[in-house]
Amino acid sequence: MVVLMFEAKIIKMGNRYYIYPPKQYQEKIAKLYGKKVKILVLHEEEQS
Repeated sequence: MVVLMFEAKIIKMGNRYYIYPPKQYQEKIAKLYGKKVKILVLHEEEQS
């Protein structure tokens, strides 16, 4: 099992949304290319 936890941005290209990880995680994620993964999205509301 591989578990990676990081903050990422959600970006939109055309009509699709993508999770954009930080550069230091892109190589680790690339090793999982073609495999099914489970994604857990957490969003904390910012207090003003």
